[in-house]
Amino acid sequence: MRRVLHGVGPVLIGLAHLGCALLLVTGLGLGAGLWALALYVVRMLATTAIYHRLIAHRSFDAPRPVWWIGSLIAASSGQMGPSWWKAHHQQHHRHVDTSADPHTPLHPRKGWAGFWYSQLGWLLSPEFHPAQLPADVEADPVLRLIDRLHMVPVLALGWLSWQLGGLEWLGAYCLSTTLLFHGVASVNSVAHLVGDQPFATGDASRNNGWVALITLGEGWHNLHHAMQSSVRQGYTVCGGKLVLLPDPTYWFIKGLERLGLARRLRIPSDRALLARAVYGKP
Repeated sequence: MRRVLHGVGPVLIGLAHLGCALLLVTGLGLGAGLWALALYVVRMLATTAIYHRLIAHRSFDAPRPVWWIGSLIAASSGQMGPSWWKAHHQQHHRHVDTSADPHTPLHPRKGWAGFWYSQLGWLLSPEFHPAQLPADVEADPVLRLIDRLHMVPVLALGWLSWQLGGLEWLGAYCLSTTLLFHGVASVNSVAHLVGDQPFATGDASRNNGWVALITLGEGWHNLHHAMQSSVRQGYTVCGGKLVLLPDPTYWFIKGLERLGLARRLRIPSDRALLARAVYGKP
């Protein structure tokens, strides 16, 4: 049953792509455009801050309602549920850029074939279904329920969009969902193909400014692979010194901290970061 429920995910992403065609008929007005932008930013932050940095890597701690509400919002973006998401991400890090990596653009396909497989094609492969779900997420009954019923927030937000503004706003919702999906997927594809590698990781992960822009900081992927538990990913090295890079997801988590909704943020020391630098070691 779990595989059946998870299997709804690619169908919903496919429908979101098709739903963008509504805008060819309705156009995209200012209100609908702002709705699409707001949905993109809020749901991207839920994916990057909650699914990735909190649930997958525990780079900070938060009260359980933050886990639950954040997971509901992230699930509404078509990013599946928290158990599925963490399982896939762990497999990526465990087997990065090998044939066991579920969405690498490098093995066994390369070039454009590898790029498109990493960006979209892996959704239709056997690797879509993780072999095992993470025990810590599964132990939380709320997160487990969100994981199995991940399609409910997606459909509910689509229905709300239609109620607010008819087919135009529904089309805007589909556009936002489609762009968000490809934004997140670009971390798997583009950020393993194009960019610089200021930190030694032994894999193809790269810092890519354009990917960081559309994913609110996740594109500093080489640093993430060097320091997976770091709550801040926006670092590079220039002239033997650390340089901070824009990381809106980190800023958001700092905002949660000021509100008492995040604590024990894990930040590596400058010494630890420079020890992993390819150039400019202390």
